[in-house]
Amino acid sequence: METHAQRSIRHCIEMIAPFELPKRQGEGGQLQFYEFMLSLYREMYRRPKEYMVFPQPYEEYMKKLKEQEAGKKKEKEHVTNSRESTLRNTFQQAIQFYALYLYRVGLKSKGIDGQTGALILHKEDYADVIGQMERIHESQYNDARYEVLAKRGIGVGEDGDTVFIVHRDYPQMMEGIEYLCKAPDSKYKWMNFLRLDFKNAYSPIPTVNDICKTLSAENAGIVGKLEDYLAGRKVKTKIKPLRGIVSDFKWKVEYVCKGKNICGFYADNEYFMLCIYFNHFANITAFSETLYEENRELFQWFKEQFPERLCKCPNNRRVYFGGEKRRICGLSNRAEIVNPDGEDVDRALYLLKKRLEEMN
Repeated sequence: METHAQRSIRHCIEMIAPFELPKRQGEGGQLQFYEFMLSLYREMYRRPKEYMVFPQPYEEYMKKLKEQEAGKKKEKEHVTNSRESTLRNTFQQAIQFYALYLYRVGLKSKGIDGQTGALILHKEDYADVIGQMERIHESQYNDARYEVLAKRGIGVGEDGDTVFIVHRDYPQMMEGIEYLCKAPDSKYKWMNFLRLDFKNAYSPIPTVNDICKTLSAENAGIVGKLEDYLAGRKVKTKIKPLRGIVSDFKWKVEYVCKGKNICGFYADNEYFMLCIYFNHFANITAFSETLYEENRELFQWFKEQFPERLCKCPNNRRVYFGGEKRRICGLSNRAEIVNPDGEDVDRALYLLKKRLEEMN
């Protein structure tokens, strides 16, 4: 049975971009680095413990937690479980250790040796990278992780005040690291490195089409319907950069009209949530009143798209659906249509149309 850690590793593979390069760019080292990282994740999935990724602590805790919660009344509250969060962060940091290390040495690189293909770093800069890598959970396994990289062909050598990093089987691989790390600074730079997105590394923003390449055909189709509906309207697209590609990181896309979010989605290969934004909780009550008079069936569907939140945070708000009151998160003020089918999408687009008409 797949563990949560393995699921995160699989998610990393699924979120990697297809291998594409900008026009007039030779593939050489870029393809070698792409193949190296892809093979690393695949081997990590098969044998996580050999990569110092330990699934068992999280699995045992979640099993125990499930047993404790069995039979308890399910409260609709935001619950922060610090132990679960720490255990999850621990194995996720272990998974991304290898990409983070290579990213950091790439940022510190002073260039590539023309004869060996090695990355060149000042010794003090390399020591700084090693020091930064000590800040993750379970850093006591870092030496073993460097040994993993050595077994996979990465050699680190010194000559005076200079450090050289090279791969014995992929002699041009460091060119791929250099290409991604020397891209202009942007909020998408780390994301492009994680996703091995050579095509977009020097672009200001990824496209929705790039996102669709990581989604299932069904969910990519939903995005296509949404994009077609919004085509021709004065709408801006905001894509939130991914801070990681393990399983709790999803694409977040928002569409903005007249300075306000109107709709958007959260998505990965296994999950899709379509959102319609109302910007203020009072707008939800007003919209539901109109819908109640117009179409009771659609009204019933609409009210089920607002998850109830019974938390005591100051942003909790009360809205009304007909005579029924419900507490929601006042920070989002949105309908959340999770894993919609075709009928759900058609209903959502109809409601979006009405919402835009209200805003005009």
